[in-house]
Amino acid sequence: MRKSRSALVVGHQYPDGDAIGSVLGLSLMLRASGYAVEASWPEPFEIPVKYSFLPGMDILAQPDRLTVKDPVIFAMDCANAGRMEELKERALQGPLVNIDHHPDNTYFGNANLVDANAAAASQVLYMSAESLGLTVDANAACCLYAGIVTDTGRFQFSNTTAETLRMAAELVERGVKPHAVFENVYQSDSLAYLRLSGEVLTRSVYDRELSLIYGYVSQDDLKKFGVKMNETEDMIDNLRSLRGHRVVALFKELPDKTIRVSLRSRIDVDIGVVARRLKGGGHKVAAGYTSSKSSISEALFELKEEIIASGRSSDSR
Repeated sequence: MRKSRSALVVGHQYPDGDAIGSVLGLSLMLRASGYAVEASWPEPFEIPVKYSFLPGMDILAQPDRLTVKDPVIFAMDCANAGRMEELKERALQGPLVNIDHHPDNTYFGNANLVDANAAAASQVLYMSAESLGLTVDANAACCLYAGIVTDTGRFQFSNTTAETLRMAAELVERGVKPHAVFENVYQSDSLAYLRLSGEVLTRSVYDRELSLIYGYVSQDDLKKFGVKMNETEDMIDNLRSLRGHRVVALFKELPDKTIRVSLRSRIDVDIGVVARRLKGGGHKVAAGYTSSKSSISEALFELKEEIIASGRSSDSR
């Protein structure tokens, strides 16, 4: 970092709150330290409305319009270089700093700040800021708080630790207003989104044998209700409220007809193992993958077979 005064901060495709929060938080800290900074993530480059309140939006640029020269590159919340999609090649030209919290991180950077025990990449960044010579001001703190609060499910998931809560308190001390973050992230859904959520819930299916509840969102659904795919990030949480489930799956049909599968589970089921066996990744209770199948029904069959196989593997140990 001492050899360059420019930086490019990159998140993963279809960024969630932690990816956006850590990208913006780091970008703001770097800019405050005198760096020329740009930030981006792979196409489709869209900013979810619920995160548009975060400071630093002016730093973001579409991936094909980046102008920063000879930057230090930071990969945020990316378990592997492939998560950066079309930005991967440029990122690997380095120097590249990898900041993440996924247990299956491949340590692809020239420097790797990875802590699988952290609740979020935003938490890793907060813990590393001082060693990087960066200061967390009120604006950066707001972004990091948003990253932590979303990746812990408002501090209710099993990745919430005493250290996570202490960090959140410190961020509040630095100027974060929790109610403002909550209102923007969790109380700003459109009526169209609520109607789509109702549609997904109405046709969801509970497989008692596998303790699996699943639903899907198709491209036709998005067109019918006028909702963007990046607005469906939290839709899986509606499904996981069902009593008695162990695994939740939400199948999403992307514009190219690829099927993206989001997974959640109870603490006694390691859904990350299932996702990795299907060429994806993630955490023990939250993971995802892109299906090799061409339809939602085929992707569902594939997932069920893998859950069964994973159960057999666990029973044999």
